[in-house]
Amino acid sequence: MIYLPFEELLQTLRAALERAGFDQTRAARLADVFARNSLEGVYSHGVNRFPRFLNNVANGTVDLSAAPEQVAALGGMEIWDGHFGPGPLIAEDAMARAVELARSHGVACVSVRNSNHWMRPGRYGRQAAEAGMAAVLFTNTSANMPAWGALDARLGNNPIVLAVPRQKGPVVVDMAMSQFAYGKLELAALAGEQLPIDGGFDEAGRPTRDPQAILRTRRILPTGYWKGSAMSVALDLMAAALSMGRTVSAVSRDPLDERGLSQVFLAINFRGLLPAEEVDQMLDEALEDLLASAPAPGEPPVRYPGQNLEQTVRRNLENGVPVNEATWEKIEAFLR
Repeated sequence: MIYLPFEELLQTLRAALERAGFDQTRAARLADVFARNSLEGVYSHGVNRFPRFLNNVANGTVDLSAAPEQVAALGGMEIWDGHFGPGPLIAEDAMARAVELARSHGVACVSVRNSNHWMRPGRYGRQAAEAGMAAVLFTNTSANMPAWGALDARLGNNPIVLAVPRQKGPVVVDMAMSQFAYGKLELAALAGEQLPIDGGFDEAGRPTRDPQAILRTRRILPTGYWKGSAMSVALDLMAAALSMGRTVSAVSRDPLDERGLSQVFLAINFRGLLPAEEVDQMLDEALEDLLASAPAPGEPPVRYPGQNLEQTVRRNLENGVPVNEATWEKIEAFLR
């Protein structure tokens, strides 16, 4: 592992994206996505994912020049076609549009078809929360998870985000429908670490904490067993129906790397109805009660989702952003 200053990381990624063919504006936006995801501690969807993104641009999975196009609208609902463009930019623009619509309609739903991997979805939930909006957003993926009780992967791990704005800092839940996202498995495998709890099945069909065994079998464990399996199905059908886009089954038939995804961005302007001070007081009291939980023996204090983000940012700004050395060598080789 190497530790790099954030600005060096940002400028290097921007240079690589410009080398790949992006204009300066798009390169700067995308560089911020990857660099800041790592800065904020989500290494699996930050710099570690960057070489794969460059490969996806090179092989045509991502159309670097595509721009989203609105194809339908009804009040606070809109459908956009991403035309296989860069997923993070599509997601940022769709979330911004949902926030804009929610200011007028109270609740807004912007759905997108033919998008690509959006990297870390919590970024877009936080984007909405910082604009004062509650948000729910989700995507489907290629088939990478067996249904509960099945051997072969027919479901996506279909991440979902729920974000609640608050003056003292938003609460952001960012989770896949698998116990561990594949990026987390890859990160643990690179570090030679075991998972803290079972995350999938090995070749003998036994539950295991070995990320390398799970990556070999591709039998990841749904979150909450059959409950995560059921949620995955529902999120897939809703994303495809709301965007008139592809289901997991259709995405998986595309020979390119997980493209043509269906995504949904909901923004809820509840602060337009209720006094902000009263809302914050209610939220603060609930979180204070949660944080007063007595930790189990040997466990750290309880925290709410997203609570440690600022602490992680301060540490990585002070010590440097941790980056896998082999990954950084690939990026530097691309620039030579």
